[in-house]
Amino acid sequence: MSVKASCWLSGTLKGTALRVALSSFILFITLTAMSVEAQAEPYLAPDRQLRNDVQLLADAGILDRPVTTWPIPAASLASIRGADLRDHPAPVRAAYRRVIRELECSGGSVRLRTSNDPNPRTHFGDQPDHRYDAAAAWGWNAEHHGGRVQGNVVHDADEDKTRSHLDGSYGTLRLGNWLLSAGAQDRWWGPGWEGSLILGDNARPMPMVSFERDDARPTDAPVIRWLGAWNLTTFLGQHESDRNDAPRAKLFGMRLAFRPLDGLEIGLSRTAQWGGKDRPETARSFWNMFTGRSNQGDDDPDLRGGDANQFGGYDFRWASPIGNRPYAIYGQLIGIDEAGYLPYQYMGLLGGEIWWQQGRNQVRVNLEVADTTPEFHRGDRRRGSSGYVHSFYRDGYRYRGRVLGHAMDGEGLMVSVGAQLIRPNGDFWHLLLRHTEQNRDGQDNRAVGVEERAIITGAELYHTLHRGQNSITWSAGADYIRPRTGSDTIEPRAWAGYSRRF
Repeated sequence: MSVKASCWLSGTLKGTALRVALSSFILFITLTAMSVEAQAEPYLAPDRQLRNDVQLLADAGILDRPVTTWPIPAASLASIRGADLRDHPAPVRAAYRRVIRELECSGGSVRLRTSNDPNPRTHFGDQPDHRYDAAAAWGWNAEHHGGRVQGNVVHDADEDKTRSHLDGSYGTLRLGNWLLSAGAQDRWWGPGWEGSLILGDNARPMPMVSFERDDARPTDAPVIRWLGAWNLTTFLGQHESDRNDAPRAKLFGMRLAFRPLDGLEIGLSRTAQWGGKDRPETARSFWNMFTGRSNQGDDDPDLRGGDANQFGGYDFRWASPIGNRPYAIYGQLIGIDEAGYLPYQYMGLLGGEIWWQQGRNQVRVNLEVADTTPEFHRGDRRRGSSGYVHSFYRDGYRYRGRVLGHAMDGEGLMVSVGAQLIRPNGDFWHLLLRHTEQNRDGQDNRAVGVEERAIITGAELYHTLHRGQNSITWSAGADYIRPRTGSDTIEPRAWAGYSRRF
């Protein structure tokens, strides 16, 4: 679980020393927190219902902060306190109360879930990826520090193994308006509801060190003030040690999200796989990766045999660009390489959403299309080329077997329609219809669950009931699978979960 956080200071920092440093950091934060009353955490994790509420407040003009970068700092959402809601409809007032409750809730929770067949094609939010799993967590948020300790036990029926881990745990130090964190948190970058081309929560969270603005409020400084409200986050994480290409390879990431106009949010994202066993990890090679000079063949001795796997691009979400009706368009372009220090060979995602009041309920519907083939927009797209496999990092842009980007993995096309309904008491319905063509050219067969070359049409229905501190969630659905070889099948899916806060 080591992470190389300061290679520019020490040249090459060995994993053992960094493991000790990270462990000491989290232990210090945990022991310090023992005297702190449990309360909301420094971050709110990706959750579809919470995101719907947060987005509704942003579209209503109550929240003026970027909302397409998750986990989202609680301080950014706290800016809504004291908002005047007298002229807003009932669903907006209900969403406001739910978000305030999230910010003020106690830090303890337990969760139990079971699934007959976890779906490898996940979407925004936390879905089960094992047959059985259980978790217990406790979080806190003090003036200068905060965090979360979470223990998980999971059982994978396919391998008949039970494992335990600390995914979801992290410790944070507050340095002015910045958060310095270490741990393993789910992340989602971009406006998509069913996928992110560069960083989603499909894979297990990678252990990493991150540095991020706490409250993304506007800055009254030259040039920067033109950004409006803005957030900057950067991290350095480490892959698993049993990769076949480069054990303990590093993952660097940086994202700037800002709101230059009312209703418009823009994101600039960058990630790169770099280093690993027997690969250059000097300060010079890090700088070359950071500045985009990491392609094989560049005239630099630190790069010879040390290629980095670069991703970078742009995304946007614009609410009501024409007129004042409740709708939004959003999109994402992520390049898998660079040319002239800019991304190119793009994968693409485009979507639209509308929302309205139905009685006292709030409804949101979105349509989304994503293509993970490089140069997807060309008629002669690169056949047999995957955006998530690299010439050297042949295990791909993946962590523990699952892709870090869009859940359908490379060479895929997905068209999805999602509908969400939230009642005033917080009860939540979610209907999702998806048509997926995965691994279309049969070249990308490394990711578990999406290696089959197939066309899949599926439907799922989710329902969450809130009763005080208790939440009960169930889901039912089915996929109709047409493989390129073999016979058609129908796979029913179901899962159920219970959680409680205290």
